[in-house]
This record gives sequence, C-alpha cells and structure tokens, in this order.
Amino acid sequence: MKISGIAPNLKMNADNPRGGIDLCFDLSAQETIQLSEAWTIAGWKIRFVFLPPHQTLELESEKHYLKVIVGKLANLGRDCFSEDYTVRTTRLEKTRVLSGPGGLLCALLTETSDLPSNIHDMSECVFSGPMAQHLVWKSFKERFGAFSNYFDELDNHMANGFHLLDLDGSEITYVNFWTCGKNGDVSTHNHAQDPSPAGPAFAEVHLVLNNGTGTAGMYETEGPDADARNVHVMNRGDEHGPFFEHKGGKPVLLDNGAVKYPWHGWQSGNDDKDVQSFDLVAAFEINPEYVFIQTGEAI
Repeated sequence: MKISGIAPNLKMNADNPRGGIDLCFDLSAQETIQLSEAWTIAGWKIRFVFLPPHQTLELESEKHYLKVIVGKLANLGRDCFSEDYTVRTTRLEKTRVLSGPGGLLCALLTETSDLPSNIHDMSECVFSGPMAQHLVWKSFKERFGAFSNYFDELDNHMANGFHLLDLDGSEITYVNFWTCGKNGDVSTHNHAQDPSPAGPAFAEVHLVLNNGTGTAGMYETEGPDADARNVHVMNRGDEHGPFFEHKGGKPVLLDNGAVKYPWHGWQSGNDDKDVQSFDLVAAFEINPEYVFIQTGEAI
C-alpha cells in the first residue's frame, strides 16, 4: 500500500501530565496500517507508523530516515538497536518498507525542501502541525534550574514530545527533542535516579537531525570527574546502539527499577566561526518492557 493513500487514523490527545502529545497504537492489529498526522521541525517532516505483520508500505520518492521502535524492518534486517555503542545510519535507500512477523512500529523522518544546511537559531526549530502548541521549547536552565545550576551558561533547549502509547495507555516510548549549542556538554550522567511517573525508567536511543559542527556525539567516560572521553560522532540521520547494560535481550535493572547505564553524555563540538550552530537530537526513551536486544552480547 502507498503511504499517500492512507489517511492519518491515530487517536491523539494532549492531556499527558508530562506534557506533549499522546499517540495511541494497537500493536496487536493484524491488518490496518496506523499512521499519525505529520509535524515539521527545522525542515524535517515527522510521522509515526505501525505496520501489522508482513505488510509492505510504499513511501514517497523523497529522502527518508526510519527509526525502528518495536519489531523489525524486515527488508533491511533492522530492529531497534544496532550493536553496543555502534553508530549507524537510519537512511532508507529504497522507498519500500516491509514489516517482520511481529509488525513494525517506527518513526519516519523525511527531509523537505526547507531543510537548512545547519541550524543557527532556535527560531528554526519551531514545530508546526496538529496540536503543535503543546510541543513547547524551554531552555535546559528553565527545565532543570530548580535542581542544578549546571546548565545556566549553556545554550541548550528541550521540547515536549510525543508519547507513543499502547491500548492499555502504557507508554511504549517517549520521543522528545533537544538542542545543544557549540562547546556544550549535556552532563555526564547514568540515569540511576529512582523512576517516577514524571520520569519513568527507559532504554534510550538518540537520532541526530543536525550536527552543528560535524564533531558532536555521544561519549563514554569513567565518571563525572574523568577527563578521558570516547566520543562517538553522529551525523545527520545517525542513531546509536545501547549505552545501557543488557542481558538475555533485556535491559539490566538496578534495585530501584532504573535501567543500568555506565557514565555517558553528549558532547557538542566547536569551530572557528562566530555564528552559533546547534545539534538537534531526537531522544527515544523506550519502556524496558518493549525492549528486546537482538544483536550483540551483553555489555
């Protein structure tokens, strides 16, 4: 079936206490393709799709990137996670998408003619689309200033995002967006805090929509005070494999229920240009119940 022949058919609302937009999926569906409305940001068109098992979807003849959330992209043998710490592209070289035996829940990101070569101002990152007023940007200082002064001098911002829910109302994944200006560090952390309704446990994957200097990426380090960092540079359309520990296909949990992560973070780059440039990143915070690692060994 052609995606152009499918009308958006997802139930959505904006009453989530965490903010953003709820999108409701039936992952048990065997026939009906589920398609969200479309939103645009910084020259990208973003949609969310569920393909029932063994179904084919024909996309428009445009430049697409596909992030697998649940299930498998069968014609490329791609599931949610690459190998541990490994960076790979989400670019689709062909317009045909085929789901595996368990179906395919994915985010579809498409370059538009408005895509800039770089992002120099936060005004370029305004969302448009249905209920876009609920996809609000705030600086990291505004969001986290009550807990830490770490971000006071950094040009970093975060937007409310999309909560992908199952039929029971359980969150499958939360997709939020953030930016980081040059010479920024989105803190060395390990997500070990107690999970709560406002901050549940998750296994995360980041997908890069813009690398402001071309040198930014996720890093591994021994701890908050360690100088040595192993930076994995991520360019437009790239995602990474697990930065969390896993065993037997599932995330390892701490005693408090949080996913066990080594110390890591995001390091933006720098250059000799006077103008600011932003990394734009989509964070997929996936419910551990919906995670199964099919590649690599436990780390």
